[in-house]
Amino acid sequence: MRSVFNQPEAVVLASKHLTDGTGNLRWIYRELAPTTSQDSGWLLFADNDTAQWNENSENFMPLVIETALVIEPSLTYVLDLPYGTDLMLDNRVNVKGWWDPKTHAPVWLSDGTATPHVEVVDGEVIEND
Repeated sequence: MRSVFNQPEAVVLASKHLTDGTGNLRWIYRELAPTTSQDSGWLLFADNDTAQWNENSENFMPLVIETALVIEPSLTYVLDLPYGTDLMLDNRVNVKGWWDPKTHAPVWLSDGTATPHVEVVDGEVIEND
C-alpha cells in the first residue's frame, strides 16, 4: 500500500462540520475499498455529526491531505494505517491521542508512549507487529 503522503492527489472525505468550523474532529474511519485512485479511503467525522447527518453524502466534501492536516496535525501519525482502521481522537489536555474505540487502546499519544506499528519505506507502508 502506498503512503498517502506520497500521493499528492490523495483526498479524505470530511464532514462539512469540520470545514465550516461548527464541529471538531472526533472520529476517523478508513474504508476497505476506496472508490477512485485519489480516494485514500479515510472518512473524517465531527463531534456534532449525527447518524442522520452521516447518511447524506452532501454533508461531506473531499479534502487534500494537506488541508486535513490543518484541521488536525496529529493525522500525520495515523493516515498510513491500514484499511479498516477505526479511531477516535481524545483531545483533552495531557491526554491527546488517537484511540481504538473497540479495544480502548491508544494507537498514538502525543507524549510518545504509543505510536502506530507502521513505517514508510520507499513510499510503501510496511506494518510492524
